[in-house]
Formats: sequence, C-alpha cells, structure tokens
Amino acid sequence: MSEIRVRSVSWLLRQISSCIGADSVLHNVIIEGELSNFTMHSSGHWYFSLKDEYSSIRAVMWENDNLLVNFTPKTGDKIRVLGDVRIYAAQGSLQLAVRKMAPAGAGDLKARFDALYKKLEEEGLFRPEHKLPIPHYPMRIALVTGKETHARADVLNTLARRWPIAEISEFSALVQGNRAAEDIIRQLRKADQMGFDVILLCRGGGSQEDLWCFNDELLSRTIYAMRTPVITGVGHEPDWTMVDYVADLRAPTPTGAAERCSPDIRKVHDLLYETEKTLNRIMDERLEEERISLDTLSLSEVFTDPKTMVEKRRMRLAIQSEKLTGGLSLLSAQLSSSLEQSMNRLILASRRRYELARRDLLDSEKALILGMDSVLSENRKLLAVKAGLLDAYSPLKVMERGYSVVSKGEEAVNDAGTLQIKDEISVRFFHGSVKAIVSAVERGESDGKETDI
Repeated sequence: MSEIRVRSVSWLLRQISSCIGADSVLHNVIIEGELSNFTMHSSGHWYFSLKDEYSSIRAVMWENDNLLVNFTPKTGDKIRVLGDVRIYAAQGSLQLAVRKMAPAGAGDLKARFDALYKKLEEEGLFRPEHKLPIPHYPMRIALVTGKETHARADVLNTLARRWPIAEISEFSALVQGNRAAEDIIRQLRKADQMGFDVILLCRGGGSQEDLWCFNDELLSRTIYAMRTPVITGVGHEPDWTMVDYVADLRAPTPTGAAERCSPDIRKVHDLLYETEKTLNRIMDERLEEERISLDTLSLSEVFTDPKTMVEKRRMRLAIQSEKLTGGLSLLSAQLSSSLEQSMNRLILASRRRYELARRDLLDSEKALILGMDSVLSENRKLLAVKAGLLDAYSPLKVMERGYSVVSKGEEAVNDAGTLQIKDEISVRFFHGSVKAIVSAVERGESDGKETDI
C-alpha cells in the first residue's frame, strides 16, 4: 500500500493562489458592484466588500493606490473597480486587490460636470473681460504640477529650449485623487502671493476619472480670484476640465502651456537684431542730416565774416528803432485826438438824453395830476350817492316817524310768536328806550287789538 501524503493548509492555499495567478482572466479584471462594509484603516488602506444581489467578495485597496481616487467612497455607493483576484492566506478567503476605483457610470460624472459648468457660467466666471492678460516676456514663471511626472519634464524642457533666461519655480502637488484639488489650491495660493509673472497649471493625459480633480468647484473659484495670470495645460487636446474655462488662457497640453507663456528666444534674438539694424540706420540718416546742416551753417556769414554781419544788423536795428519811435509818436497823437472827439460826443449825447428825460418827467407829472383829479371827482360823486342811500335806508329815519324796535336780549323781535308771557323785552324809540314785561301775546296778523305789556 502506497504511503499517504499529507499536505498543510498553507500548501493548499499556495496551490490555489498559483492557479489563480496563472489565470489571465483574473488579472486586471473590472468589477462593478455595491460598496459595503467600507473601512478606512489608520494605516491608510481601505477594506471593503463588493456585492450584487447574489454574491459578495472581500476587497482591499492599498494607500498608494487609493490616494489617486478622486472621490470619497462610502457604503452603499455603486462603484467600478480594476484589480486582481487573489487568495488571502491568513484567512483562506478569496480577495480582490483593487488598484483603481471610480463611480459606476460615466453619465453621472458628465451630469455633475454639466451642472457645475452651468452654475459657474451663470455667475460670470467664464467671461472674457475677467481674464488677465498674459505677459509677452515673463521672467518669473511658477509651475504647479505633479512631482517627477512626464508633464513636468515636458514643460521644463520646452521652457529651457524656448525661454532659458526665465526663472522657473516649481510647486509640486498631487494631480490625481480625492486630495489632489485641496493640494493644488494650496500651491496655487502660495504661488499667487509671490509675485510671479505667470503661473502654469499642468498635468498629463488620463481618463475622465483621473482628471476629475480639475473639475473641483473650489479650485475653479480659486483660479478665478487669483491676481496672477494662470495658463492651464491639462490632459490632451480633446480634454476640457473646469479649470480650463476659468483660467486666463487654456492650452491643449502641458507642452502647449509652456509654449503659450514663453516667447521663442531665437525669434526674440532675430527681432532684437532687426531692431538694432533699424536703429543704426535711423541714427546714420539723422547724423548725415545733421552733418549737412552743420556744413551749410559753417559757410554762413556768421562764421565767415561775423563783424560785417554784426554791423549790418546794428544798422538795421537803428532804422527799425527810428521807425518805431516815429510810429509811436504818430499813434499817440492819433489816439489823443480820437479820445478828445469821443469825450465831446459823449458829453453832447449825455446832455440831449438829460433834456429828453426831464421833458418826459414833466409830461408824466402833469398826466398824473390830471388823472388823480378825475379819480377823486368820480369817487366824491359815488360817495355822495351811497351816503344818500345809507341815510334813506337808516332805521333811525323810520323810527323818527314813530316806529320803534323791540329786542329780546341781543336779538331783534319781528314775530310776536317768538315771545312768551313774562319775557323781558327792550323797546327802543327814536329818542330813548324802555324795558317791559310781556303780559299777553297775540299770535298771527294784527286785528287792531292792543297787547298788554
């Protein structure tokens, strides 16, 4: 009977792990499922499970891989991962070692991008009038990009070739993962405070998930508020992130960003050479003109015969002086005569105006006196008529014929019906008045009977 070979548990798990490792189907496998039991360990590693409606599998994502994830996962999220299937020997369980993670469905990312784009556009963050001008010859350039990346090397090589006289300062930052936006903001703000001529924000190509940190809202607002011009070169030509819209200038690639911010030093040399030639030509032409002018001037009388020139000028000056003196005397006499004539005309005109004004005043005085006499006469006649009417309608005239006025208190009585027996009344005659007490009242029209008082 052959000897029975007994194997250890470790041997069995190694055999299973070897079989799994040899199966290419279980490498770089992409799995989509619901995240459960998600744990962020203090070591930085992530432990979780992926499940669907029928099954579940344990998974792990090491810290150096999960640093590149551009969102914070939580239990219940539907995600898509890339990794390798393996055996976890310590527990003898099947496990998925995840290297990349993204939310399930590219449509969700596009919807988030479109919503943020609409929000920032409505606030005016993309308007051309808010963009800062890019300097033609920047001497201090800040580069914000990943450390030891191809994008960094491309930018530095391009700047060294095109504009080697510029001072380049590097600000290394994470350019992928859920902490990348925060790190980029910190480096941008730091560079913005140091007075650079321009800032380059660069990153090489990648998937939409890899570039997602450049769609961060706070990062976009930070770039919009910066005082230093910002040029972005993120991804490749078709890639557009939110920072490209708010930046002062967008380049299709990191190399393109370096080219947009720097002049070609060879062209600058050619321009300086042509400018120098133009200046030299202008100076030569100007010197030739001045030389001809100097030669002409050297042949003038002021240099060949200065004494004769001075004598001629002295004689000309004397003639002009005599003409000026004579002209001034004649002008003075003419002005004096004109002034005297003007004064005489003014005096004569003043006297005529005075006489006319005096006559007008006398005529006005006579007309006023006549008008006043006429008004007074008319008013006297009117007053006499009104006085006669007043006298004719005076109660005293009526009372003089034997009538009297009866009053009760302050009011006159014209109706016996308003009186009552024992009322005290006053009777006024043309001469004097009496007080009486009413003893009887007869109402209605008088029938000739007398009323006792």
